[in-house]
Amino acid sequence: MMKRILTPRAALVLFIVLAVVILAQAVWWIVFMAQMVDEKVEIAVELGAAPDYVEQLHDQEVGRQIMLGMEGIFFLVLILLGAWLIYRALVKAEELKFHQQNFLMAVTHELKTPLASMKIYLDSMKSDKIAAARKVEIVPRMEDDVLRLEKLVENILDAGRFERSGYQLSRQKLDLCTLVDKALDDLARLPSKVPVEVEWSETEPTEINGDPVALRRAINAILENSLRYNEQDLVRLCIILNVERNRCRLNISDNGIGLSKKESCQVFNRFYRAGQELSRSRPGSGLGLFLAREIIRAHDGDINVKSDGPGQGSTFTIILKTELNNEANPAG
Repeated sequence: MMKRILTPRAALVLFIVLAVVILAQAVWWIVFMAQMVDEKVEIAVELGAAPDYVEQLHDQEVGRQIMLGMEGIFFLVLILLGAWLIYRALVKAEELKFHQQNFLMAVTHELKTPLASMKIYLDSMKSDKIAAARKVEIVPRMEDDVLRLEKLVENILDAGRFERSGYQLSRQKLDLCTLVDKALDDLARLPSKVPVEVEWSETEPTEINGDPVALRRAINAILENSLRYNEQDLVRLCIILNVERNRCRLNISDNGIGLSKKESCQVFNRFYRAGQELSRSRPGSGLGLFLAREIIRAHDGDINVKSDGPGQGSTFTIILKTELNNEANPAG
């Protein structure tokens, strides 16, 4: 049984062939109709029709052919537009399928790693050869693995909730500076093979109305992304919070792998992960930045990313209103 009906390349070839056939048919039809006009005029002349009648017949036939030609061009454009839309739909469907397949592989890896780790820890706990003091050290590691699994499951469930507009925000007054501090504390607890240097330009307390858990989760996703997609010997993060009238702007810059212009437009899409999908060795499910975007949008805010190109680092910008309603707001 075929798994893939039509690849994007095959769809493009089919679209080009269809367009060429339609254009060739249209040209042949125009030439044929022009020949019919000449034949009618010649028959009228051979039958001895008056010159005025022949000229009138010619004008009528030309007018009729122009009308039919305009209608033909109109339907030709519709057919080509429909074929193009079908082609685009096929390409997007294939891209989504591709990202979903890689998402499943990434999730499988994300599930397998902590499960295998916990299995080893449990075997160690049951072993009489492991000292009691050593077993006590294992417990926090097991807790970290459980939290990692819990976070992955929450991301998957919340991605579905956002798609169905069923995610509810629990808003309250909060200080964005304090929220960033807590997010940086979370970042400090993450394992890292290289040192992390953070430059955090704190400002005066910036109060907003928002969901502290959701917003902290969005900021964590950006910070973890900056840590994960970095190949330098030292991870540098620069965080700046500016308040402009009734809006605050949080910039998070890193010295990571950077993004191409195309990736900058796609990095917030569900399941998307920057870089070569099949050769990637970095962990992740492709849902973190998607959820960050949905959370910020649910707060009536905006989020974007800029990069000078691969290897030039990235700057994520979160824009939030400093005055929001206290009512819970459904995402979507």
